[in-house]
Amino acid sequence: MSAPLFIYFLLNAVIEMSQVDETVSVPIYGADAAPGLIAYLTEAGIEVDDRDSQTLDPQTLDDVKSQVANQTLDFALMIPEDFQDTMTSYRPPDLLIVSDSSRNDVAAQVGQLRRVLNQYNQELISLRLIARGVSPKVTIGARPISIDVASDQKRTANVLNFIPIYVLMAAFVAGLGIAIDGTAGERERKSLEPLLINPIRPIDIIFGKWFASGTFALLGMLATLVLCVVAMFALPIEEIGLSFEISTKQALALLMVSLPVPYIAASLQILLGLFAKSFKDAQSYIGILVILPMVPVIIRQFMPFVTEPWMAGIPIFAQSVLMMDVLAGSGYSFLSLGVALISGFVASALLCLVAARLLTTERMIQS
Repeated sequence: MSAPLFIYFLLNAVIEMSQVDETVSVPIYGADAAPGLIAYLTEAGIEVDDRDSQTLDPQTLDDVKSQVANQTLDFALMIPEDFQDTMTSYRPPDLLIVSDSSRNDVAAQVGQLRRVLNQYNQELISLRLIARGVSPKVTIGARPISIDVASDQKRTANVLNFIPIYVLMAAFVAGLGIAIDGTAGERERKSLEPLLINPIRPIDIIFGKWFASGTFALLGMLATLVLCVVAMFALPIEEIGLSFEISTKQALALLMVSLPVPYIAASLQILLGLFAKSFKDAQSYIGILVILPMVPVIIRQFMPFVTEPWMAGIPIFAQSVLMMDVLAGSGYSFLSLGVALISGFVASALLCLVAARLLTTERMIQS
């Protein structure tokens, strides 16, 4: 249940860091040397923090670098003393932006300062060309124009690829205790053998434990999924150019594709729990299964691929991939969702049959 809260506060912090205040205060050294530039910065919404108009010399530069490194100063703009003379002779003066690229809290402000300085540079070049009767367009060669066909929802899904991880991990965590207690726990309490003496088929015992653990895991997974969606709707992600929408079709698709995951997790945990001698012993290595939902996302992150129809038949992998496609609003069909649903339950049933077969062996009962 902590995953939705983590998503909300993390993305909220990212949104706040990506936003820039209307007025950005910039410490400037040597402001008196460039009154025209200072006026331009002020008109562009930059608040000038004049630092006593100190000239740009090695001692001042070292002091500023030290202050920025020690975080006593966020960043600074340093203007050389010969700025006007250099501009008059049509030579480019050096404007030094001293910043710490490892500080994400001031990255947006530094980026805005860079953009304003680039605009100033372009306008200055255009004015110089116009003064000589030359059109500024002669400096422009071929203009690359990007046409992005991705919708806001697709871009959002690409950013939110960790939501399927949390949802699928919830399916593996929510029913873990029940699965372990029904296998390794019963062996530790020495109640497994008396249970098998009763006139009940081992397959019925396994499927009973499977249904109980899987249903509890399903409730935990659905709660996590719903809370993640609620958290996304509560976030102002449109302020960073993203859009999050869930239609009725997408909601049904998410439910359909994720439904077998809790039962796959339950069957895996029950099967492995039969090999454990105690509850703690089972926790030590069954807990590793929790990282299983992370594998498809990691693979897709480092080795991008397009979803193929055959992928729907691979349990867990299919759920992770198709959930991302559903959130993106494209790249899936109800046929592929149906294949993922059926293959998931078939794999879970086969694991339960293997577990039931193990219960009929004397070695497994007495180990």
